[in-house]
Amino acid sequence: MRSGCAPFRTPGGVSRLTTKSLSTTSDHSGDLPTTVVDWLEAALVGKITRKERFVCRREGWLVDVDCAGGSTLKGFLRLERFTNGKMKQPSCQVQKETAVIAALHARGIAVPAVYAHSDELHATLFERVPGHDGIHELKDAQQQREIAKDFMRQLAQVHGLSVGGLDLPELPRPDSAEEYALAGIDELERSYASSVTIPDPLALLTFQWLRRNIPAPPTRPALLQGDTGPGNFVFVDDRVSAILDWEQAHIGDPMEDLGHLYSRAFFHPWGEMPELIEVYTGSTNESLDKSKLHFYRVASFAKAALGSTVAVNHFDAGGPLPMLIFFSIAGERGLAQSLADALHADVERTGLPEPERGLSRPLSLPIQEMSDYVIDRELVPELRTPYLRNRAVQLRQLARYQAKRERYLSAVVAQELKELRALLTGSVDTIEDGLVQLNTLIEAWDEARIVDIARYLSRRAQRAEALALPLAGRYSNLVLSPI
Repeated sequence: MRSGCAPFRTPGGVSRLTTKSLSTTSDHSGDLPTTVVDWLEAALVGKITRKERFVCRREGWLVDVDCAGGSTLKGFLRLERFTNGKMKQPSCQVQKETAVIAALHARGIAVPAVYAHSDELHATLFERVPGHDGIHELKDAQQQREIAKDFMRQLAQVHGLSVGGLDLPELPRPDSAEEYALAGIDELERSYASSVTIPDPLALLTFQWLRRNIPAPPTRPALLQGDTGPGNFVFVDDRVSAILDWEQAHIGDPMEDLGHLYSRAFFHPWGEMPELIEVYTGSTNESLDKSKLHFYRVASFAKAALGSTVAVNHFDAGGPLPMLIFFSIAGERGLAQSLADALHADVERTGLPEPERGLSRPLSLPIQEMSDYVIDRELVPELRTPYLRNRAVQLRQLARYQAKRERYLSAVVAQELKELRALLTGSVDTIEDGLVQLNTLIEAWDEARIVDIARYLSRRAQRAEALALPLAGRYSNLVLSPI
């Protein structure tokens, strides 16, 4: 007989239990579906005593289970919901993530244990590993540096694993240089194209540049986290206690993961990247290919920024819209700067032009003031969970963003038209006219003109980020680390 809360494991190390299909719903703010609760209590032979929605981009829950003998299992539930009877896209992330984490845990890598998994419910209960994820919030620079170095050594350990020995049929091995370099890019380009009427010149330039600069394949492929770095691990004292979020894991070039470090460090500053890269190369005894690193830094920012743009354009009211908007806009600034660096184009820093004088008081200002009052004084003190309080704060951020846009919009439009007319030879009556002409130039790919276009797009992205600062929350003052 099984004792309570001892995970029932298949040979692959993952608990599986046949269940009925999850009832369709698009409401992500309420309680856990009964089918999920019943499955967990049956799989763990225990009673759930806590189920609290966690504040994160993907749906997650803090779950405590009282077990036989008086012990309590503390888990983190990852769940993919159904919407209108169909799995949310991209589907099956939880299944792949679970298989990867189970394989890594079996090899002593610092990842959570898998307590239970259901293919039918697209749900996994992972171990809730003690630790904090806010390395960028640490005041102790020495502690931050030691944690970051420990992570780099652990990442090198993951990359050193034999791909063939991991037994992960869910992760195919690329067959060509293009498949290595463009992992996720083809899908991103298709989803981006389906979400816009006219491609933004920065997106078009990015996709064109990536396809024109395919690096050589790796001498030795590795298991990649695919979105690795600060914010995707937890730490205790000065050591990493667990590496989290493996839904983007795949077989690829280790340099790709190093590129992801730059985009994640953009939003979660954690120390000097050149120093941390030295820790990694010292652990692997392999030299650094800077041209590859430039390529994969651009590719990573493309996935972070343009992927967020797709999410915003396919807006889901249940999602964290302010964060997605800011990740899209600020990420595009990092993308533009990374492209300019790769093209050896120097870009000056710029900011918002002064707002035009004589404008009437914007309607959005009293709306912002009222939202601040209602949310801060009336709603937040009464809301019972961190998730609901965070949702209220999101409304306040959106109101502040709209007020700032309304104040600066006419001056920004005038500045954009001025720069577009200086850059282009044709008539530019509207910003849309200028962007269409830019796209034509990008498709023609005149290298000399491309550099000037990259400089303009970087300035444009800086202005957009300055407008979006009311959405930044803890992600303000972002600085791109040098290669």
